[in-house]
Amino acid sequence: MVAIQTNRERFVRVFSGAEVDHIPFLDIMGFWDSCLVRWKKEGLAQDADAETVRRIVGFEGGLGYFLPVNALAWPAYELQVIRREGEKTFSRNPWGAIELNLEGSQHLPITVEGPVKDRKSWDEYKERLQPNMPQRLPDDWETLCAQAAQSGDPVYTGELPIGFFGTIRELMGYEQAVLLFYDDPSLMDDILDTLCDLWISVYTQVYDDIHLDYFYIWEDMCFKTGPLISPATFRRFLLPRYQRFTDALRAVGCTNILVDSDGDMRKLVPLWIEGGVNITFPWESQFGLDVTEVRRQYPGLGMIGGVNKYALRGGRDVIDQELKKVPFMLESGRYIPGLDHGVPDDVSWSDYCYFYDRLRELIFRYSAH
Repeated sequence: MVAIQTNRERFVRVFSGAEVDHIPFLDIMGFWDSCLVRWKKEGLAQDADAETVRRIVGFEGGLGYFLPVNALAWPAYELQVIRREGEKTFSRNPWGAIELNLEGSQHLPITVEGPVKDRKSWDEYKERLQPNMPQRLPDDWETLCAQAAQSGDPVYTGELPIGFFGTIRELMGYEQAVLLFYDDPSLMDDILDTLCDLWISVYTQVYDDIHLDYFYIWEDMCFKTGPLISPATFRRFLLPRYQRFTDALRAVGCTNILVDSDGDMRKLVPLWIEGGVNITFPWESQFGLDVTEVRRQYPGLGMIGGVNKYALRGGRDVIDQELKKVPFMLESGRYIPGLDHGVPDDVSWSDYCYFYDRLRELIFRYSAH
């Protein structure tokens, strides 16, 4: 019998293949804000918020305690509305990219223009990428570290926009970024090396103050048909930087490296593993991907998610069918179940609760090995 553990202990043990008291029951991806509007018409209290929903469902936590670190442009760019065109708003974000937001949209902003356009603008941008800046940590850093250590949740940092593909897409825009691999590979090498050097310096210093249970690399570099760059391009440009970065993190004690990407990641999994990644997330499945097949191919790979969010709008029979994959995944180990993206607002309150009631039952019925 395993002693009762915290979510932090469960997370670390799950992804090391060790026994746990139970797999943590986590709110992995949340739900659209507009869900609350619908659910309040279907029985949810009128004063309910996202925390109310989490409490009713009985979640034990989320992805963990996030420590905010500025590991890109410093000084950060001033948040600024550039222009408005009807329902469209174009604004500058802290790392200098111009984002498009649509009024009422539940989706993330779309980067339409980056601050780096050529070698000259890159050389100018590099001035904001000096590593030894105390301002890269928030003023209340010591308090945040103390709270994280006492939270009982896995502690992590990184996340959007930190990723070897994700960041260059943010700095240049997608089209210009992918063309640069071919048009000016030496400039791409300089960009990736500069980012890698910066992140090694900044994030290994975090370990002077607190132990990280995992590092979160944000990539979003796949579509429903596969990756947005070829595996050969990944191997030439991204893999060496992944290896250097993950080696540096592990040298200071961070044993878990998580990659977040939308779409079909299967062609990149071998490269991520070679690059030091051991956890993948969220495994979108609406285009037919089956996480049980991935598990059979990669039995030692950490996985989070993989349950189709759209099953929740199909009724209870569809939900039950979708959940049939979960027992195998739980018994195989190194897996935390969850939806593959946020719940859309065409899901009823009743079916949302039913899904999580059933998922919780499965979590406590099946143990990890």
